[in-house]
Amino acid sequence: MSLKRNAATGLAAMLLTLVLATMPAFAHHGWSGNTAGDIEVTGTVVTGVKLAGAHGTMQIRDAEGQVWDITLAPGPRTHRAGLREDIIPEGATVTVYGERNEDPDLFEAKVRRVVWDDQVFDVYPPE
Repeated sequence: MSLKRNAATGLAAMLLTLVLATMPAFAHHGWSGNTAGDIEVTGTVVTGVKLAGAHGTMQIRDAEGQVWDITLAPGPRTHRAGLREDIIPEGATVTVYGERNEDPDLFEAKVRRVVWDDQVFDVYPPE
């Protein structure tokens, strides 16, 4: 009886480990909607960098008054690039480089680089 119980416990532990290991893959989303071509947008920071969730985010307002939703790399990667929460103040002027969403009604971009003053944050550095 004890041998069966140990085997069942071991199997349950392995299954739990497998499920937990694959959860981040299920939580991640692709960039299929952000392939409308390279963009460069300069604007003022409306909502500063946030590193919670699957990816870092921020919002900027361009010269025409349009607010852009900016998607950065995952939080740890954005942080390693030097771009941390509260480093760029709201109202600061930044330029972002990335790929625009295919839907022209969505002002959204996946960003590889953020430039603020003389600081460059390559959240997806060139290979």
